[in-house]
Amino acid sequence: MTKLFIGLLFCAFISLGSCHVSLTFPPARRPGYDFLDNVRTGGPCGVPDLGDDAMVTTFATGAEFNATFHLAYPHRGGVLVNILAVNGSLIEALYSNWTQLNDSTTQYVTVQLPDNFTCDRCVLQLLRQAGEWTATGGYFFYTCADIEIKDNALCDNNRCGGNGICRGGMCMCNRTYSGKFCQYKDECVDDTDCGGSSSGSCIDIGGTSRPMKQCFCNPGRFGAGCAMVSSLTNVTIDPSVYTIYRLFGEHLHFWARILNNSNGQPDMLEIALRVNSTGYAAIGFKPTGLTAACRAQAPGNFPVGTNPLWPNGTLETVIGISAEFDRGDGGSNEEGGSNEEGGNNEEGGNNEEGGNNEEGGNNEEGGNNEEGGNNEEGGNNEEEEEGGDTSLHPMDCADIVIGTARENRFRVFDYYTRDRSTPQMDGFYSGTQDIVGAVGREINGFTEIKFWKKLTSSDTNADHNITNSLMQVIWSLGQVFPNYNHNPNSGIEARTAMNEMFYKPDEIKYHGSVNRGGATINFFVADTLSNNTACTGSYSSGCANGQCLYRATWEVRGSYVQFNVTGRVPIGQWLAIGFSDNRIMPQTDIALAAVGPDGRGEVTDRYATVRLTPPADTMNNLLATSVSHSNGFTTFSFTRPLSTGDTSQDIDLTSPRFFVYGFNGTATFSNGRIASIGRHPLNPIVSNERITLGTPAQCPGNFEELLTGPGPTDGSATMMLSVFVLIFCTLLAYLI
Repeated sequence: MTKLFIGLLFCAFISLGSCHVSLTFPPARRPGYDFLDNVRTGGPCGVPDLGDDAMVTTFATGAEFNATFHLAYPHRGGVLVNILAVNGSLIEALYSNWTQLNDSTTQYVTVQLPDNFTCDRCVLQLLRQAGEWTATGGYFFYTCADIEIKDNALCDNNRCGGNGICRGGMCMCNRTYSGKFCQYKDECVDDTDCGGSSSGSCIDIGGTSRPMKQCFCNPGRFGAGCAMVSSLTNVTIDPSVYTIYRLFGEHLHFWARILNNSNGQPDMLEIALRVNSTGYAAIGFKPTGLTAACRAQAPGNFPVGTNPLWPNGTLETVIGISAEFDRGDGGSNEEGGSNEEGGNNEEGGNNEEGGNNEEGGNNEEGGNNEEGGNNEEGGNNEEEEEGGDTSLHPMDCADIVIGTARENRFRVFDYYTRDRSTPQMDGFYSGTQDIVGAVGREINGFTEIKFWKKLTSSDTNADHNITNSLMQVIWSLGQVFPNYNHNPNSGIEARTAMNEMFYKPDEIKYHGSVNRGGATINFFVADTLSNNTACTGSYSSGCANGQCLYRATWEVRGSYVQFNVTGRVPIGQWLAIGFSDNRIMPQTDIALAAVGPDGRGEVTDRYATVRLTPPADTMNNLLATSVSHSNGFTTFSFTRPLSTGDTSQDIDLTSPRFFVYGFNGTATFSNGRIASIGRHPLNPIVSNERITLGTPAQCPGNFEELLTGPGPTDGSATMMLSVFVLIFCTLLAYLI
């Protein structure tokens, strides 16, 4: 049994940290995951007792000390501290009620151990509320430390956690360690820890969490201590050399290309990022088709289970928004502290607490509000998981690269997360860094990062191979004061935070509601948009041997535009094209089609007001529709007015709009009509720029099918009557 003999008389640590909640002193029970809530994980600690393998901290009976913990999100609510038996039964409640309700950013609590009480093995349990969310019995996070309480405490090296020498009852800490018991660690003390000034600099980022002193590398160096040589030294981004470009949100420009080796074989993925921010930028990868079983490959693969002494809660409501819940695994984060805390902070993760919020809300932590979910690349991506342990959160099993920069120096590292909590450097999962080159800078308020990542990795613990197939890509950006985004309001917005500057530049904590998103990308295939004339245009994705995963073409004649869309989707899945003014799901006009098992299909006119399944419009403005399925491809077409006159459920296409290309959601049928549609497992692709369609003067003419009208056939959703009614209504509106 590993022991940290720490007989405490007094210890004062005031800390502002960076994860959901995890003790930093005494050290949290391993594995040090931080997303251990009372809804998804079993009490009393969220992780099981490790028995003889536990790290045990020793205290003196009656000792008073400050237990430090860290947060990535300044939740509303307070803290409770208990002493438990190993079986979870309560021995002593050290606070009768929730304490620290007046400061959502403080990260220590004074602990007074009982007099005349000893234990060979017991548990210090800390509960942290997340008062934004409601669950049966309240919604909170567990974190526990295994301790023993003795009549006497020894002054030996174990007292200093193995990171220093105990002399005269005091710890003399090794280099880069600090704290009364050498329990906290920075990356560096000065430039010599970063390879010297020729390789990098030790920079105090002025954050609230450790490591506060970090190595930022010069061009030509990268990695831990700037010890690795990088052949990637030119930070200037030339968009013309990249085959893939995305605009993520409003601020993150993303470029990618595949690089070949000397034999002409694909070898590396190059990513370039430019973000209008001084915070971190994070990009994550994983193959499509993963299930929650991938979480079992990470450390701490323990059953959720329940302890009858600590029943699981059920998430009920979130500021009046109903919430669903899937019993998933708990969170993952190592310790990250603040001021006196140590460990790794939240690194770009999309940490969402609480239950599975429905897509209708822009809700953060309480739910399964996800990056890769039922939404577009640009926005507040929130996905409704459909329950069960097979559902996969976009952060689950994600291979993540995070970059930050200060002037001409930078840091880029390879991370992984088994679930929705703080990503850890690959070594936490017994993995290896697969970044083989990196460079970056921060200039005039912009952060630019480039990195090379091997396509094939020998690290099966914490990396994914980049293959010639669709991959899920997630992204996030750091919040920078004063532009914080919490929904529901955190303690900062509720005025229960002493430190309103909780997030600092380059400090890797919660990203905020608008600083995350997702995409589906095949890095081997260039996306193409052709709009050579005002009257015609096309978009293609995933094309090979004359066939494309998705292809849309359009043509304007007079005051109408005709669309033809083809996608590789099976029977019973939908294909869609949409039009948006904001690049996110709400307020998107959608034309969606599918073919059922009997060969009949339908093209429907829909409008999304929130992040829920978009219903069919009250008035169908899609004309001359057709849909068919052949050889694994669904094809549909429709014609619509550039301006339908329906301002509540249609987007006017006489002005430039973003186009949205989506597919792969399920569709059920009843009597040849679409009865219901499911969410898309793959993120729609949103055009990077607004697309402008030509005017009637630029594109004269008409579509013959609008004059003759197609007869009703299998796969037609619009009858002749709707054509005549719409033409009549359009003429009538014009005359009026």
